[in-house]
Amino acid sequence: MSLRSDGTYRCDHCGTDVGNGAVTEAAIVSDIEGGGVRVLHFCRRPRRGAPNGCAGHLLGRAALADYLKEQS
Repeated sequence: MSLRSDGTYRCDHCGTDVGNGAVTEAAIVSDIEGGGVRVLHFCRRPRRGAPNGCAGHLLGRAALADYLKEQS
């Protein structure tokens, strides 16, 4: 979720308005781009076709396979 120029917080993937941008409503991903750190916030708000929001698309079982294996 990024604070946009119109004063709203929106998911960095789908653009959904996420209210006040509470960190508990997002998955936060850090990446290095062009020599600097880029931090992206992806919504967890359920909607049709995305029951766990954009975070569910990015952080599914396949993406987290090794992590989940270590946790069990």
